[in-house]
Amino acid sequence: MRILTGYVFRTILGTTGLVLAVLLSLASFIKFIGQLDDIGVGDYGLLNAIGWVLLQLPTIVAQMLPIAALLGALLGLGSLASRSELIVLRAAGVSPRGLARSVLATGIVLAVAGLAISLYLAPPLERYARQQRELAKFGQAGISAGESAWIRDPTTILNVIPPSEENPGGNVYVFRLGENDVLEAIGRAESVRADPDKRWFLRNYAQTRFSPAATEISLQPEALALEGVNPDLLGLTVVREATMSGATLWRYMQYLKRSGLDARSYEVAFWSRIASLVAVPLMCILAVPFVLGPLRSGGGGSRMLAGLGIGLAWFLLSRTLADGGVVWNLNPVLIAWLPAALLALVTLVVLSRTR
Repeated sequence: MRILTGYVFRTILGTTGLVLAVLLSLASFIKFIGQLDDIGVGDYGLLNAIGWVLLQLPTIVAQMLPIAALLGALLGLGSLASRSELIVLRAAGVSPRGLARSVLATGIVLAVAGLAISLYLAPPLERYARQQRELAKFGQAGISAGESAWIRDPTTILNVIPPSEENPGGNVYVFRLGENDVLEAIGRAESVRADPDKRWFLRNYAQTRFSPAATEISLQPEALALEGVNPDLLGLTVVREATMSGATLWRYMQYLKRSGLDARSYEVAFWSRIASLVAVPLMCILAVPFVLGPLRSGGGGSRMLAGLGIGLAWFLLSRTLADGGVVWNLNPVLIAWLPAALLALVTLVVLSRTR
């Protein structure tokens, strides 16, 4: 059985790699086309657009992996069927469930690799790509980005620190400057927003102003921070689920709950990442009854078409539930795990009926 598992593993892994390369090429081309309108804005050029697309590749891999695993398993097992190798395996006493166990090993390896990419590699690259794109398009003197965003006008320096493992709530720090760049006041806010008139406002702003005689502390529900700075640069400061690692997303989600704030979108994002990777081995197993059943004598085109149909249906269901669940105030864990649960149910039913 170990020899069979290794052979199936190499076959499916190779076809999954080919499918993933094709999907990556198509998705990268579409993303590049979407950047054409931005080329020429500020210092954003062709090389910047290509670099942005390359930095998006890990995110695309994490999103496409379940579909790629299904298509790869269908094509891999289909190639075994076309060479009559599956007939030999069945004649040797390998049952559909035994073949499914061999396929499951491949799915688990792909899921573990996808977990590392989705939770740890893709988010920082996604954040870096967005920062570099915005800075190239709207870069100004006094604006930089790294682990936090620094934005400056002649009298104010704004430092927006996104959530992290050490600081799950994030911070907005404000430094007010006077003549000769002397520090006049410092402050802290919960968040920042911009309006179309290029004015930036701070929410729940606490400030300490310095004077030769004393210090003055003030609290304001909303305060003006900057004027004349392009509001599109606010993209550098937005807390995006896609740019947060798994651990940071979990801590930020818990922070919002403790603070009595709405954490549904972050819960959906976190559990959807996990559920989509659980779907990878299920997709691989789902290919077994199709290859042993209705697609046994079909060609690669019919298998590809069937796989695309199933994969697109799963993807659309996942996205519809994720987006609609937040709007309709549905349980985040339920809407994140429901597509994977339905996929598991369909896989078990179809596999149990395969002879």
